[in-house]
Amino acid sequence: ARAVMLEDDGRRSLIISCDLLGLSDTVCAGVFDRVAPLGIAPDDVMLVSVHTHTGPVVKDHEGCGVPDENYVAGLAEKISRAAELAADDLDEVTGLSFFSRELGGGAATEKKGDAVGRLKHGFATPGAGSGYIYNRAIQDGPVDGTARGFVIARGSAPAIAVSNAACHAVFNAVIPDVSADYPGAVNRRVDATGRRSIFLNGACGDIDPAEKKREAREAFAEAIAGVFSGEGRPLPLTIKSGAIPFELKTVVMTRGERHAAVEASVARAGGADKPAARPALVWEKNMLAREGELTGREAIRARYVILGGVPIVSMPFEGYTRIGQIIREITGRADALVLGCQEEMLGYLPTKDDIAQGGYAALESTYLYRRLPVEPGEAERLGEALGGALKTILAEG
Repeated sequence: ARAVMLEDDGRRSLIISCDLLGLSDTVCAGVFDRVAPLGIAPDDVMLVSVHTHTGPVVKDHEGCGVPDENYVAGLAEKISRAAELAADDLDEVTGLSFFSRELGGGAATEKKGDAVGRLKHGFATPGAGSGYIYNRAIQDGPVDGTARGFVIARGSAPAIAVSNAACHAVFNAVIPDVSADYPGAVNRRVDATGRRSIFLNGACGDIDPAEKKREAREAFAEAIAGVFSGEGRPLPLTIKSGAIPFELKTVVMTRGERHAAVEASVARAGGADKPAARPALVWEKNMLAREGELTGREAIRARYVILGGVPIVSMPFEGYTRIGQIIREITGRADALVLGCQEEMLGYLPTKDDIAQGGYAALESTYLYRRLPVEPGEAERLGEALGGALKTILAEG
């Protein structure tokens, strides 16, 4: 994990980025408890993961590996150590600048699917002009092809470089190694310039690499790290942080509806004896055991940091690009950093159009997370709620 601690007028804020797929509530609670003696309240901690698919498993997602109990037991302490080192490294800030650059990326131009007209993760494939990344879920869907970042200059200590872009960390495809994927490559490049790097992944739920190979990973990382080669925009030395509450609506499915969905998934897998069918079958049993808890409403909290007037906001989902677009439109801040994979992830948050076309994120991904699907429109509604809240916070100064 990497961490940056910010202090203004005695109040501290903390951003932690972990080289993991995601975290668990138990690990997050352990981190919050351990950083509290540093003078940081939970609402002032932005705890996110880069969502690498080649990182250690922390939470049991059916079909995605088994967590090492000893590793997980010590994880909160390891993550908190980054915060402790950041506290020891505090120094007077002498300058704050914002950077951005276009990376490329664009809409896919070709559909493909299996015999029933669908892919595992989406309906789109990268077109010839897609650049580094593409929207895997929606034909001609949006892509945030912008790298954003801050440089925090300090009195006698090395500057801190905070970088951000949005893409699933799956350039490595399938490898037998533990790797932070492209976020790790970004950090290595920025560290080599003498700055201390921390990378924050954006809303990447519908965004994939156009090419999943090492050379593409390194080129994408080089492009992101290059955001700091341009001229930065000076920002005021201000900081504000906190949490934004939201009530998420999920679909309350009947037993019959759940069973029908599982039967369809099992058929696509080729039968109940196939490994690909297991997540659906386990999900059905889990939903049955938890029926009394499935109310269709769930209280969640997003986190925000306003750094030099620039919003950074995170959510506990593999969020879609459109959510970030809505937030930037409402706030009028094209420079806003919109992050996913906060704390324990609650799964994908697909947009209405992907739900309507029966995309992977709409239902089948919920088997891994053992959750109910979200109601259509929840992604857009969250974007509107966060955008409205941030607009009010920004207006307060």
